[in-house]
Amino acid sequence: MRPSDSLPPHEQQAVAVYFDGDAEFYRVFRASAVQQFPVDLQEGDAAVQAGDAQALRRAAHTLKGVLLTLGYAELSAFAKQVELAAHQAPWDEAVAGWRELCARLVAAFGLA
Repeated sequence: MRPSDSLPPHEQQAVAVYFDGDAEFYRVFRASAVQQFPVDLQEGDAAVQAGDAQALRRAAHTLKGVLLTLGYAELSAFAKQVELAAHQAPWDEAVAGWRELCARLVAAFGLA
């Protein structure tokens, strides 16, 4: 069995595309990202509290890239929607999107 065989198919695809087939490197990157996610969520929450659309855009943008690299294309696309909402949509829509993104991230990665 290959090291990547124990990963879900979308993560196996990420290993192939972004990590040159190196499943161990993927696992290290994923663990680091999961450890960083609570910090990212706090930064986004602080942006919401402050009414800072630019900071919310940055938080969503960061998550968008990391999630895509990890193989979570749908979640990355949703983060992109939040990023755009923080730039173009009414603030309440951006905030609602951020909260939904947080909930999806917590569910996908088992964050507490």
